[in-house]
Amino acid sequence: MPTYSWRSRPTKHFGDTYVPFAQVSLRANDSSFHALALQIDTGAVVSLLRQSMAELLGIELESGRRVELGSIGGTQTVAFVHNICTKFCADIEYVVPYAIATNEIVPNLLGRANAIDTLHFDFDGTLQETRLTAPWLSPESVVMRNAVIDAEQYILTNWQKLKFSDATQRVAKLFIDRACQLYASAESLMRMHCTYGGPLFVRSLFELAVQYQYLMDDPDNRAKDYIDFSHITKYHEVNASTANPSGSVSQYLATHPQLPQHVAIIEENYHRVLPRFKRPNNREHINWYKMGIAKLAEEVGWLGEYNLIYKSVAGWSHGDPYSTQQKTNIFSIHEQLFTFCMHYYARILLTIADKGMLNLPQELYAVLKTLSAEFS
Repeated sequence: MPTYSWRSRPTKHFGDTYVPFAQVSLRANDSSFHALALQIDTGAVVSLLRQSMAELLGIELESGRRVELGSIGGTQTVAFVHNICTKFCADIEYVVPYAIATNEIVPNLLGRANAIDTLHFDFDGTLQETRLTAPWLSPESVVMRNAVIDAEQYILTNWQKLKFSDATQRVAKLFIDRACQLYASAESLMRMHCTYGGPLFVRSLFELAVQYQYLMDDPDNRAKDYIDFSHITKYHEVNASTANPSGSVSQYLATHPQLPQHVAIIEENYHRVLPRFKRPNNREHINWYKMGIAKLAEEVGWLGEYNLIYKSVAGWSHGDPYSTQQKTNIFSIHEQLFTFCMHYYARILLTIADKGMLNLPQELYAVLKTLSAEFS
């Protein structure tokens, strides 16, 4: 991932300001490459070079297509467009159109056409640097991604039309919100090609999807279990924070004047729901679905996926000795991470629409169906 520091440039009215640059190599007619720093200009349609660059690259200037370029001040610059092979780093190379000016007073600029519009640029004003990466999705993946996001928005817009009980609708909203959060987090990694954290998101989306599938096999009863189990979790979290406080946050919570009345309510709710979540040995279940994740996957017919997917990321997530020796997990590979995140995200959306009897637009339904069926 090439990273370029911004450079200070004087301005007429605002003093020195930092401007983003990219270091590229342009291929000359004799196949040699010439390194050049280009100011990145997101407002420029085409990249721009000074006249002297034509001679350096062995280009006959006026053999290109003649254009007249305007500036904010209204001045016109005559230039000729030439397609030049541009190497952005060792593994990123594109043919970029450059307008080569007939003067030396213009800056060398990197514009949008087949450069900014094609690659992924991250402008970081905090660090005053720009990171450049290859496109993080193929055109086909962009279509799938946009369709899934559109399906989510359609479902949320038509939420009140879902044929769910109040409890089921409440829980379904929690699931779709969490799925959106997880996918957005995974996408933020994919955008920057930092996919080594990908297995964690595949694991979380798998758990979310398999729970939701189980929930929807008996939605009204299981939605109540899901909601009530939150009192079990809350009770234990409050105890963990206040029973043996250490650190400023825990001490603050433990000594808060309103803690006793909150604890009283939490304990009342805990003891009210506890009988439903006790095992035969009188110990508590550790989750709302009252079984292990493997048994849950078997219950809904996903045991094969559990063995293939969940178990392969469990070691990675827990840092077992074998996984820590591996530089990547299969779900750290960019294409695999996108595919599997989309798969489980789409499954949750499709199940909500199907079980809630919401008619999705045909093109959105078809994409969700395709993605959901890929690994089932």
